Amino acid sequence: MKVREIMHHAEYAPAGLSVAEAARLMEQKQLDSMLVKQAGAIGIFTERDILRKVVARGRDPAQVSVSEIMSSPLHTIDVEHGAEEASELMERHCIRRLVAIDRGGIAGIVSASCIARNLKYITARRLLHAQLGTGFSAVQ
Repeated sequence: MKVREIMHHAEYAPAGLSVAEAARLMEQKQLDSMLVKQAGAIGIFTERDILRKVVARGRDPAQVSVSEIMSSPLHTIDVEHGAEEASELMERHCIRRLVAIDRGGIAGIVSASCIARNLKYITARRLLHAQLGTGFSAVQ
């Protein structure tokens, strides 16, 4: 199963948006992460960033901007790579999300939860491929 098949749409937050405003926006849109454009760079911030970099440190979420807590540079993967490769990259870098790239641009985000939700399909494809042999072209 390819990253293209399991990724979700990437949403952007303005760099100057406060963490409090961003948390409300994330709740409204049911998101667990957002991308941020900051002076030519792109970063990502997550619910976990809010918890660890703001709440746990006693910072005021209304006074901290998302650009202050975003992680950058991004870890990326091409949309044509497999979900298993995405999982391996996440494990190697100790992260839970990768930005999916298609023809040089951001196409979406693939998360550990995206992979977990699709694990039964990934496993079924692998088993079917093993049973039918490597000559079966429909399974990739």
